Amino acid sequence: MNKTALGVVFGGKSSEYAVSLHSAASLLRQIRTERYAITMIAISKEGEWFLYEGSIDALEHDRWQQEKCTPCALTHDGLLILHEGSYEIRHLDCIFPVLHGKNGEDGTIQGLIEMAGIPVVGCGALSSALCMDKDRAHKLASLAGVEVPRSVCFSGLPSQAELETLTRSLTFPVFVKPVRAGSSFGITKVENPANLRAAVRDALRYDREVIVEE
Repeated sequence: MNKTALGVVFGGKSSEYAVSLHSAASLLRQIRTERYAITMIAISKEGEWFLYEGSIDALEHDRWQQEKCTPCALTHDGLLILHEGSYEIRHLDCIFPVLHGKNGEDGTIQGLIEMAGIPVVGCGALSSALCMDKDRAHKLASLAGVEVPRSVCFSGLPSQAELETLTRSLTFPVFVKPVRAGSSFGITKVENPANLRAAVRDALRYDREVIVEE
């Protein structure tokens, strides 16, 4: 039986880089290798792409760059692998992005894969971008008649007085979140307005916009 050539992408320029490594390791241990020919594609924290040919254990514990890595880039219909003094193009039937947070779940990698003409596992660029944006996802759901929590969205760090005015219509406790980040970092449950500004400051470490919701 011909195997499906599957690229698995992990790592990435995201605060959830380490989460991605654990997810990718779990996936790779479960894939039925009698059906799929796996190409492991690693993206460093700096955004460099590599064909990874090391162990799953090293991947999971962030030691993958100490094993065999070859620079690569996505190209039409597959992967451009940059050997010293030569190159190789490896066809991929499909790519499975196992990336978390920004530059992984927000439509960026999905759009890149779609531009390369390669089928992608999971959501496409538009749905990924919309669902990663907590404010716009709420608005779309609300327009469709789905009840959503009351919230306010803003950019930058308001003063304490401005924050209290912005959140006056909300009932505490509230949750403070980066608008376009994952669900692991920068999220704080706030019991009273006095603690709101510190939570907003923390959320701004991960995105330029913040949502405060009941």
